[in-house]
Amino acid sequence: GVSAMEYSNNLYLVIAGTFILSITNVIFPRLSRLTAGGKESAFRDTIRQTVHSSLYFVLPMSAGLMAVSRPLISFLYGGGEFDDFAVGITSSALIFLSLGMAGYAVQNILSRAYFARQDGKTPLVAGGVSILVNIALCMVLTGPFQVAGLAFSSAVSSTVYALLLLLPMQRRGEGVLDRTMGLDLVKMLLAAAVTGLAAAGVLSLLTGVLPGGKIGELLSLGGCALVGLIVYFVLTLALAVPEAKLVVSLARGKHE
Repeated sequence: GVSAMEYSNNLYLVIAGTFILSITNVIFPRLSRLTAGGKESAFRDTIRQTVHSSLYFVLPMSAGLMAVSRPLISFLYGGGEFDDFAVGITSSALIFLSLGMAGYAVQNILSRAYFARQDGKTPLVAGGVSILVNIALCMVLTGPFQVAGLAFSSAVSSTVYALLLLLPMQRRGEGVLDRTMGLDLVKMLLAAAVTGLAAAGVLSLLTGVLPGGKIGELLSLGGCALVGLIVYFVLTLALAVPEAKLVVSLARGKHE
C-alpha cells in the first residue's frame, strides 16, 4: 500500500504539479507587484482569471487521468515484480488522488495570493486543518477501503485546504468565485465528466482491437488523449467557456 501511494503520488505530482507550479511561479511576482502598488482591483482580477484558466485545464486532466489510470500505470511501471495486483492498487490510488487535482490547483494559486499580501498565517492555519482532516479520514477510511481510502483522504484534504483559503476571500467580498465563474465551473465540470466518459469508452474500444503489451497501451493512451482533447474543446466551445473562445480567436488571428 505504501509503495502504491508513492508511485501514484509521484506520477500525480509530475502531471499536476508541473503544470500548476509553473503557473504559480509566474503569477507570484505579478501579485507581489500589484500588492505593493496598491492595485487591488487588478490583484483580484489576476487571481480570478488564473483560477478560472487553471481549472479549465485541470478538470479534464483529472477526469482523463481517472479514465486511463490503469493502462497508464501499467505502461509506466508494469512488468517484472510490478505485477497485475500492483498495477491494480496503484491505479486505484491514482484515481482517487485525481479527485483532488482541482483543490490542489486552487490551494497553490490562493496561497500565493496570501503570501503576496505578506499573510502567512491564513495558509498556515488552513494547511494545519487540512492535515488534521487527512489524518482523521485516513483513520476512518483506510480499514474498509485500504489504499483507495488513503488516496481519497488526500484528495479531500487538498479540497478542504483550497476552501479554507477561498472562504476568507469570499467573506471580504473579493469575488474570486462569483456568479459568472460559478456558471463556467459547472460547464467545465460537465464537459470534463463527458470527456472522462469518452476517454473510458475509447479505451474500452481500443483494448479489444489493439495488440497487448507496451505498444498497445501507448496507442490506447494516445487515442484516449486525442479524443478527450477534442471532446472537451468542442463541448466547452459549445458552452461558451471563455478559454475555448479565446483559442478560436487566437487561431483565427494567426490564420488571417
